Amino acid sequence: MVSRALLMYIASRAATFAATIFLAFTITFLLLRAMPVSAVENIIASMTAQGQVYDPKALIQLRRSLYELFGLTGSPVEQYFRFLYRFLTLDFGPSILAFPTPVRELIMNRLPWTVGLLGFSVVIAWIIGNILGTLAAVFEGTKLSKALQSIALVIYPIPYYIMALVLIYLFAYLIPIFPLTSGAGVLTQGLTPAAIMDLIRRSTLPALSIIIPGMLGWWFLSSRTLTLNVLSEDYTVYAELRGLPRSYILRRYVLRNILLPQTTALGLALGTIFSGALLTEVIFAYPGLGQLMYRAIANGDYSTALGVLSLSIIGVATATFILDIIYPFIDPRVRYR
Repeated sequence: MVSRALLMYIASRAATFAATIFLAFTITFLLLRAMPVSAVENIIASMTAQGQVYDPKALIQLRRSLYELFGLTGSPVEQYFRFLYRFLTLDFGPSILAFPTPVRELIMNRLPWTVGLLGFSVVIAWIIGNILGTLAAVFEGTKLSKALQSIALVIYPIPYYIMALVLIYLFAYLIPIFPLTSGAGVLTQGLTPAAIMDLIRRSTLPALSIIIPGMLGWWFLSSRTLTLNVLSEDYTVYAELRGLPRSYILRRYVLRNILLPQTTALGLALGTIFSGALLTEVIFAYPGLGQLMYRAIANGDYSTALGVLSLSIIGVATATFILDIIYPFIDPRVRYR
């Protein structure tokens, strides 16, 4: 039977979840509306810049139709509630970038690319970074530990997009092992073995630009710090004095304690993959949500930008909500009360 404390805990977290999404959406809407770019005016300007002569009345009618079509008419309050309805129904109307393709269709076409790249990269960086950080702390003072710490301190301040440029220079120009771009057209012939291998080659550099800074950056440093803290705790020292095997202490005492905060950070990191690695996808021409977001903002495509941002908001808020619910099962020190 479900306890009253559990139901109250879930209800409070659900209320926080709804309030977080509402507040984040409102801030996003206000920021998009404050942008100095007008997508409709960009369309009109691109048409007139081609040198063709249009009837002024026809342009006025076209401008009015576009504003109505993209939900940009009425007062800001009316526009806000119109976009709130679209957010709740995940129906953001047609995209200006690929008119008349719906925003939902654009997002669904690019979502597998971003989830595949970032999901794989984040998980691999998390696993390897935690293993290396734990080993560096366990064997503190050795040459291997010092070497790993030195490399991590050098790589940690480097942004992932700078790492992307370094990898491009090394492995696309200096040593041309991998192709420069990662186009969506590689799968036009279907999921053949050759197409899959080509896709892996094209995705290697974007993945490495995310894995290397994460693996030898935050995940390594945080797991090493947590491991050192656990090794200095009284219960760990007492376990060593009792003569328990080193492997048992590492498995039962160290790993179980450092994985609690690291699992929380992993959940939040996975929640952010729905916004894409914007600069990495732009640099490598990777057909994901980050590149779609960049193009939408640059061209004032409010509907597409709001659709991608909404997906990111939902992803982060949902990851936080799930972690709040399951955390008492992971950490026995946390109670629903």
